[in-house]
Amino acid sequence: MKSEHFRVETLTEGVSATIADLRGLAVSNSAVVDLGEATLVFDTTLTPRAAEDLAKAALELTGRRPTLAANSHWHLDHMLGNSVFSALPIYATRRTREILLEKRGELEGELAPEKLTQDVAEIERLLAAGDPGVSADVLALNRSLLAEATTLRLTPPSHGFEQKFRFPSPRKVELLSWGSGHTDSDAVLHLPDEGIVHTGDLVLSGVHPSTGSGNPEHWLEVLDAIERLHPERIIPGHGPVTTLEAVGEMREYLTTVLRIAETPGPYEMPTRYAAWSFRDGFAQTIRFLRGRTAAR
Repeated sequence: MKSEHFRVETLTEGVSATIADLRGLAVSNSAVVDLGEATLVFDTTLTPRAAEDLAKAALELTGRRPTLAANSHWHLDHMLGNSVFSALPIYATRRTREILLEKRGELEGELAPEKLTQDVAEIERLLAAGDPGVSADVLALNRSLLAEATTLRLTPPSHGFEQKFRFPSPRKVELLSWGSGHTDSDAVLHLPDEGIVHTGDLVLSGVHPSTGSGNPEHWLEVLDAIERLHPERIIPGHGPVTTLEAVGEMREYLTTVLRIAETPGPYEMPTRYAAWSFRDGFAQTIRFLRGRTAAR
């Protein structure tokens, strides 16, 4: 199907990725998996409009609308579409569910139309002033949220797991977690027989990662664990479908920002990252890491 929010990429029979269009309202990538008698969607996008298209894509790809959903982590661009699937079992790590329940009031406040209007105005001001901590990508994202503000509903996952959960299915499909990394708790979708992993934001493809709610040092260990799965194809949280090479690129990125953050004073973004999307993420990461060090 065609969607203004993503394009569908079929990886093998019964397994497809939806790759977000930066101009649309999905923002994050999702996976659609045919489990035989059920259909799973992994990560439900940023908005109900995009999630509705995800449900339509699942129907076209598997012959049924989604019957199960799962979230890689608590960030809204990966789970705010849960409201479209609220009648279904929605899986995530137990800690991810706890975080969403703990932060519910705060997050719902951030989604209020008045707050989103203020955020857009402030980002526009900073962008006009040439602040390196914001980008046109972030402005577009916040404008999209504001346009959909009246439909946004926070829907935490209903089912939790710790380190591993396997869906009952003829096809081997499992959720794996190694604890903290991009956030306090991240999960990946693993299809071992097909050599496919959807990594959420633990691995990105040509996109600057966000580190402000995670543990970059342990993130490096999680990347080692993903590498040990020997995936042939990786569906990243953002960016095009990629290969194991992207794990190495993410490891190099994290190692680079950790090294830069240890040295006070001015710095420059390495040229190899200049073309990546959401480039404000680099400055935000250095600021976060230096602030964390100063607080110790």
